[in-house]
Order: sequence, then structure tokens, then C-alpha cells
Amino acid sequence: MKLYYSKTSPYARKVLLLAKALGFGDRLEVEAANPLANEDALLAANPLNKVPALVLDDGRCVFDSPVIMEFLLDMAGRPRAGDEYFEDLQIQALTDGILDAALSLVMESRREDAEKSVYWQERWHGAIKRALVVLERDWLDKLHAWNSATIATVCMLDYLLFRLPEISWREAHPALAAWFDEVSQNPDFIASNPRD
Repeated sequence: MKLYYSKTSPYARKVLLLAKALGFGDRLEVEAANPLANEDALLAANPLNKVPALVLDDGRCVFDSPVIMEFLLDMAGRPRAGDEYFEDLQIQALTDGILDAALSLVMESRREDAEKSVYWQERWHGAIKRALVVLERDWLDKLHAWNSATIATVCMLDYLLFRLPEISWREAHPALAAWFDEVSQNPDFIASNPRD
């Protein structure tokens, strides 16, 4: 299998970490891709021109990160039913929503000042702040194993530290920060640091 990957993409990072956690690391060829370069190989794997994209050994393509993660869980024979499964999906949806808002803020910050929208920036900041409150209050006690929900959460939190340090989530959410400090010691997580 080939994974089109960008080191700075939290979506690609969580897929890579889940693949390794499920024991597929040796079967995975990781290929760096830059969606902004409109590379033919990435476009062939994902017509949306986004990472991650997974090309299977038989040539089929799987995208984007939620679908790839479900595909990997299915390949690993993991149960995909019951309360715990749906809790994991809910946590992943929450973390993806935070990432979507965060990425929008990052992209907006790169626009010319005259083109920036204060309205949208406030909405995205509000979404992130509300979602972090819910994550810490309602879901933190569900993040007890190195699974898809935990991986999605730790990647999202690190992305906020990496790209939007002004959000200062650690100060506002000490329980989440303590959890992050422990979970972020995973060797594969450390090895996938986007800052390196």
C-alpha cells in the first residue's frame, strides 16, 4: 500500500499513526506529496488533490482520512459496532471539526489583510473553543487506549500547538494538557513530529 502524505498534515499524520498501531507499518510505503503542487500521482489517487490518500496493492484508492481510518480498522478485523466504536467515531468527528476550523484559520492568516474575514475568523475560533470544552468535559475519560480516537485527538492538539499557539488550549484545559503530555510520549507520535 502507498500512502500519500504530508508531514505537516494532521489528517495524514493520524492515518500514518493508526496504520502503524494496527501493524501495517511494514506494508505501507509513505510518499511525500504536496497538494499545492498539483502532482499527477496525488491527483490520480485523490481527485480532490488532498492528503492523505491511500493506494491499495490492487490499485484502488481510498480517501480521505476518516474513510482511510475505517478501511484500516476493517483490514485489521477491529469491531466496527457498539457503543465504544460510535464513541470513537464521535470523538474523531469532533477532532476533525476542530482541525477543519484550525486549517481554515491558518489559510485565512496567509491572505492579504484586506481579504481576511473577521467574521469567519471569529466563527472558527469560537468553534475550536467550544469543541475543546466538550472534548475535555465529555470525552476525555473515553481516551484510554492508543486507538483511532486517541490518535485523532493527540494529532489535533499538537496541530493547534504547531500552527495556532495563540489559542493557548493548554492553559484553558489543564486536564486535556495533562492527558496530552502523557499520550504524546508515544514513540511513533514523536517520530512523526511535523516540526522536524
